[in-house]
Amino acid sequence: MSSSAASEASRGVLGRGAIYALGTAGPILANTLVTPALTRVFRDDVGEYGQILKALVVLQVVMMLASLGMPSVITRQGMLARGGVAGARDLLLRASFAGAGLAILAAVTSPLWHGLVGGTALVTALAVLGGGAFVAVENSQAMLRVLDRPGAFVTVSVLATLGGPLIGLASTLLWLRSAWVYVVGVAVGYALAGAVGLVLTGRGKRRREPGDLRRALRMGTPLLPHMVALYCANGGMLFVASSLYDDAAAGRLGIALLLGVAPGVVTSALNNSWAPVVFAATPQDRVPVLERTTADIAMLTATVAGGVSVLSPWLLQAFADSRYQPLALVPAVGLAGIGTVLAIGYLANSHLLFVQGRTTALAIITPVSLAVGMTVAYLAGRLDLRAVALGFPATYACQWALVSLARHAGRADRWRQSVLVIPVLYGAAACLLGAWLPASGVTSFVRLPVAAGLGLVALWQVRRVVRR
Repeated sequence: MSSSAASEASRGVLGRGAIYALGTAGPILANTLVTPALTRVFRDDVGEYGQILKALVVLQVVMMLASLGMPSVITRQGMLARGGVAGARDLLLRASFAGAGLAILAAVTSPLWHGLVGGTALVTALAVLGGGAFVAVENSQAMLRVLDRPGAFVTVSVLATLGGPLIGLASTLLWLRSAWVYVVGVAVGYALAGAVGLVLTGRGKRRREPGDLRRALRMGTPLLPHMVALYCANGGMLFVASSLYDDAAAGRLGIALLLGVAPGVVTSALNNSWAPVVFAATPQDRVPVLERTTADIAMLTATVAGGVSVLSPWLLQAFADSRYQPLALVPAVGLAGIGTVLAIGYLANSHLLFVQGRTTALAIITPVSLAVGMTVAYLAGRLDLRAVALGFPATYACQWALVSLARHAGRADRWRQSVLVIPVLYGAAACLLGAWLPASGVTSFVRLPVAAGLGLVALWQVRRVVRR
């Protein structure tokens, strides 16, 4: 692979494929605009806000479990399998209705197990139903990738991740200020988005091959432990904070984590275009493509993570008023931000595992890494609530190491992981600087020139990728 072709790969990640990244990350990040209003709605009962955050974790986990791993299989079915688009459409509908059925069953039985997640039976049941609706959203988006309809993809994403929070916020303002009311709004948003997604994708020819559902389940279900554990790298820390302190502490920490992991949301969304670029490369070109794209994405992520950490005193105060003690949470933002940079190493190595089809290892590696991260979060959190955020970088450091070992053991392509040394050191330094600099008073304004410098670095990085 020539240098120019590797450069083209990096530009490709930020090109048409990035539309799907925008469709994934944009509404999620826009959803953060609801947070300042939501925290103020529950300013007199921070514990209710903590219950909302935990309910949203339950919703996401239920979506993953009830989906049975079908979203990724639907995309593969449409692009590679004999059934093609018609077969993918049949799988889409069957998987969506099955996911809804599983969620309804879990909601009906939630009085028996809601104590395991520390929420009320009503809030838990509503979150579970929202997760069932979310299955249809994810399946529809997978089908829209097959159909190459980025505009419709963005529409469904906006309805799901922004429409629900807005409905929930309006309900709490106009009706009743309660966690369960807000969760109803979120669930309604996902249900509407799921219905729209199924209308956009479900019409047309369907084809059912004998045994196709069984084959799909064999491909999808092994990824469930990996998917759930990957999400809980962030969401699990809320439950650690709640167990060590209370729901109010979980609510406070949740604001810091929302900001700290925001750069990781962008990276994960970019993975919608990054992974296909790596997969599509020829065998002799794949390693150079991976090395170039990894270095570029890691530097950009490090810069954004550092910028968020440096600006965190003002961002936190914008997101929550003094009753949440936002300035005390500044160090937690920086600690979480380091994890978003370490995650690039995990993603790069996992791409090579997916190329080989050796994904079974992830079903073990990710839960083990999560256990390590949550243990670190618990032990550190016993000293200070903010130290719970250490669980995020600990999880991804462990995951990077274990996935790298799995790649080596599986004799996948070897690549120079040294390309990540500078981005990781740079990102960690910027995040720690943001955690250490004064957070209040006149001296806090020293952060502004630092943030400006990081912004210039980000612009230079994008310009270098585009013009290389």
